[in-house]
Amino acid sequence: MAGIHPSTVYRWLERGEQEQQRREAGLRARSGEQVFCEFRDRFTRARSEGKAQLVLLVRKAASGGHVVRERTRTVRDPETGERVVQVERDFAQPDWRAAQFLLACLAPETFGRAAQARIEVAPAGGGELSAAAVDQGAGVERLAVRLAKIRQDFAAELEEDAAVVDAELVDGPEG
Repeated sequence: MAGIHPSTVYRWLERGEQEQQRREAGLRARSGEQVFCEFRDRFTRARSEGKAQLVLLVRKAASGGHVVRERTRTVRDPETGERVVQVERDFAQPDWRAAQFLLACLAPETFGRAAQARIEVAPAGGGELSAAAVDQGAGVERLAVRLAKIRQDFAAELEEDAAVVDAELVDGPEG
């Protein structure tokens, strides 16, 4: 940060914050602390503007359509013999990854990496689950245990099937 150690910057920001709180509480301003209030305000504004620029950059990448390369050539028109300037432009394609990133930041509970499927069990007509339906939860647990045991029993077989087999491709009968 412009050759200033980060801990110094954070200390100055804290001093500006404390002075601002003092003033809001109705206490008299300290003359030497005004510079820290101004620093905090400018730092906060610059950081906000930087974030806004980055969001615009990601949105631009997500939507595409901006010029990524421009070539200008001067050629002679074959019909008139006059010099004509031709400009060729290549445009960026929309980038779904940028859109996905924005969605993950704006709605992490729905689009973020940590988003998990939530399953709610309720009877079709609404109301409470019956005791019999609640008891089926134990059945699901038993089924999960059985499936884990089957997977374990067949693990060696699955590993054998996954082994690399040496083979040769033959186009046709040899003669």
